[in-house]
Amino acid sequence: MNFVEQYKELKPIYERFSQSLIVLIKSILDVNEIKYHLIEGRSKEIDSFKNKIELKKGKYGNPLEEIMDLCGIRIIVYYQTDIDKIDSLIRENFEVDLKNSVDKSTILKSNEFGYLSNHYIIKINSVRSHLPEWLKFNDLKAEIQLRTVLQHSWAAISHELEYKSNFDIPDLLKRKLFRLAGLFELADEQFVQVKQKQFELSKAIENKTDIENISVYNEMNLDTIKYYFSENESILEDYWILGQKAGFDYADTNDDRTDSYFSHIVNISKLLGINSIETLTEFLENSKKFAGEYLKVVFLQQKPDENGERMWMADGAFMIYLVLMSQLNENELKNYQPKSWSTDILQRVKVSIEKWKTNKKKK
Repeated sequence: MNFVEQYKELKPIYERFSQSLIVLIKSILDVNEIKYHLIEGRSKEIDSFKNKIELKKGKYGNPLEEIMDLCGIRIIVYYQTDIDKIDSLIRENFEVDLKNSVDKSTILKSNEFGYLSNHYIIKINSVRSHLPEWLKFNDLKAEIQLRTVLQHSWAAISHELEYKSNFDIPDLLKRKLFRLAGLFELADEQFVQVKQKQFELSKAIENKTDIENISVYNEMNLDTIKYYFSENESILEDYWILGQKAGFDYADTNDDRTDSYFSHIVNISKLLGINSIETLTEFLENSKKFAGEYLKVVFLQQKPDENGERMWMADGAFMIYLVLMSQLNENELKNYQPKSWSTDILQRVKVSIEKWKTNKKKK
């Protein structure tokens, strides 16, 4: 049996190996609270294995042992600082073949083309090798690619251009590509600095201190709003009680959904000229007087189901958002289009606001 036929039989095992590694790596990063953009894996395609042997004829004595990427995992993270953290975790949790692993970003000279990632050749370490779920993978190797989102973008674009080395590039394009590679690398560094600045701002908001003579804790932005409501949960509760009395059912929203509502609150507040936390607090306190009646009008605009019941699940942040919307003037309301809303729901809310304003005038 030749090597290609042998690999056909082994490929399902490598496929299962890649899926097990994905689950394990996700668990390791989650436990260490490292956010990632994407973790994906695959076993090498049979045609790709065959072509590699044929292209490098004579190089491999036993390609099943010498080709290191029969199982491949790719980890894409947001920040360069996460690369160092994950590098340590890979070394702690796997047996790393240092001879065949490489930080490709360190092997490029200053005048060479490229912006590359870390590659590790790994095996299961002794801690896991005795566990039943890993026994069948003990002798297998895998390649782990570790890169940032920008490194991945560069790799995808340069792959499309089909330039594998510095010598492949026409002189006419070299300068442009070198400059682009530098911009990608600089952008990666700048994102790390932005992340650090965001951390400093969140601390300033929490401690109610100024940064660069600006009262960041009173400014209207997503960070200040999130902190404001975390410290004033009673406001969210008050508005949820008003929504509940109007007929809404409670929705236990996830962090992304809540952040989306907070972002809407920031945007619409600025549209209304509410440019500080202090002004927002004043608005929310005064709005409790009419919010219950208004929210009931909004809820009743919801279409009944086949049993004649209305169902609309939300939370306190959404109630506040609806109340802020009620203050838009006719022209603002007409042109207001939050991205995450369906046209149907938005139209019903707009009709509700118009009805409520008409009823208020009659009174």
